[in-house]
Amino acid sequence: MEVSDALIKILEKSHQQAIDGDTLSMDSVERFMEEKIYELTHSMDTNCVAESL
Repeated sequence: MEVSDALIKILEKSHQQAIDGDTLSMDSVERFMEEKIYELTHSMDTNCVAESL
């Protein structure tokens, strides 16, 4: 599959999700990204995931 074909498939899926009302707010996306960045940049105590080391 070429890059352009893959991009077209992604855009078609995204368009269909928007048409179906299956979207996220920017606040939700930003909160998810902040949490993911935190998870990736902070060491976690495996016994208590709620607290960093």
